[in-house]
Amino acid sequence: MQFCTRSDVHGMRGPGGKGRVDFDLKRPVPDRDPRERKPSELGEDKEGSVPRILVVDDQSRFRKPVANALRSRGHEVAVAGTAEEGGLIAQEEDFDVVLTDVRLPGMDGIELLETLKRQSPDTEVIVMTGFGTIEDAVAAMQRGAHNYLSKPFDSQALQEAVDAALARRGLHGGRTEAEPEPTESAEPEEDSFGAIIGQSRPIRDALELVRKVAATDSTALITGETGTGKELIGRAIHQASRRRKRIFCAVNSATFPETLLESELFGHCRGAFTGASANKKGLFEHASGGTVFLDELAEMPLPMQAKLLRFLQTGEIRPVGSEHTRRVDVRLVTATNKDLEREVEEGRFREDLYYRLAVIPIHLPPLRERTEDIPLLADYFLKRQAACLGNPTAAIEPEAMDLLQSYGWPGNVRELEHSIECGAALGSDGRIGPQDLPARVRERGVKPQVADLESLEVVERVHILNTLEKVGWNRKKAARILKISTTTLWRRLKEFGIDGPVARRSADEGPAASTCEPG
Repeated sequence: MQFCTRSDVHGMRGPGGKGRVDFDLKRPVPDRDPRERKPSELGEDKEGSVPRILVVDDQSRFRKPVANALRSRGHEVAVAGTAEEGGLIAQEEDFDVVLTDVRLPGMDGIELLETLKRQSPDTEVIVMTGFGTIEDAVAAMQRGAHNYLSKPFDSQALQEAVDAALARRGLHGGRTEAEPEPTESAEPEEDSFGAIIGQSRPIRDALELVRKVAATDSTALITGETGTGKELIGRAIHQASRRRKRIFCAVNSATFPETLLESELFGHCRGAFTGASANKKGLFEHASGGTVFLDELAEMPLPMQAKLLRFLQTGEIRPVGSEHTRRVDVRLVTATNKDLEREVEEGRFREDLYYRLAVIPIHLPPLRERTEDIPLLADYFLKRQAACLGNPTAAIEPEAMDLLQSYGWPGNVRELEHSIECGAALGSDGRIGPQDLPARVRERGVKPQVADLESLEVVERVHILNTLEKVGWNRKKAARILKISTTTLWRRLKEFGIDGPVARRSADEGPAASTCEPG
């Protein structure tokens, strides 16, 4: 497969390497694989009804899967290996969406973004990078990028980002041939939670709550450590709800500074700030009728929290620089890996906003508390990697599985996924042995004795009771000392069957049969 090199496409820049970039259209574009030619080259220009997408990335092993995933959704896709080639193709053909890597040889993705916006202001650009920094995100968004994806990302995140970009163009996302045309009377898909792997009691309890939440329009707050799958749960809520036919938008609050986050959510008017050359709708307005997933909620600045609270109270937004409000119909699902009750106590999060968001709290357990799910998850990730590597006989050796089940997984499910990816790449004959796992898993994954596991429950129970007695059974103070939320403390007390100081006498007798409800 051949792509234009820098010597094949000539660019001219102003002083300092900036300014207008002109492409030499007289030089022919080298031939490419037919599946990677422009839509018009394939003779598939369907009167503009099929979305056209350009993927620009210098790594073929990344560029091809992205293009194939988009084609499977019914989109017409062209690819380029350099920014220069991408700019040349975009001059010859109109595209609805362009996905470009930031770090490219020669001209980089930010420069390509600026060029594309000059040539075709209506084209939506999604920036991709494996060097995900806030600086890159801010630079891209300030120059007109629609969205920002950090590598690696899955097909679901790609699909949602592209669908949101197409919605701004007044287009709909594609469907695979196997997907039926949705109807108004269609019930939620039976496999709405199919991507959530696990049979442990904690995850089954969480999914049961998710099913109930999906049937309402109430705001939901998903809590859990990094890597536990909070965004996956947010998507599941959307897919099982009446809003499933509309847009799902995921936004990471920590990625944007305050002004840029407000513009991204609520939109802005022309001239509202430097670089605002045109009116822009925010994600809340574009996702009207759908769901917005707001991650890293605790990182949101206090002034922006007040504006989010106003939206929750009135259902109205005010674009940056506008004097008028607009009503939107959006369901808000939020997530955080921090203890918001503690953030409220320390003045970093508004108490009124907390209670507005935590109408239905959903807590996701860390992987170390659902170790029985590790074999299921590992097998799922291995099958995905085996499909990519073309090795259907891949397997995990028993010794390696023992290490996986005994490791603490501070990065939770995401860390397990990356460890399986590492093992699949290093394993011989498709088999993952202990030597193929990351060093941290090999060194810290020492299998404890069963007796130690049984005694840990007693140790935790005694420690919680001792702490409660020292603070006079003030649960808020005890939770602060234990560095857990009061909700988590209540849950542990319920599991241990503890209902007040009298339970201290049976601290060493294990959990009682009775349970208590919060009072």
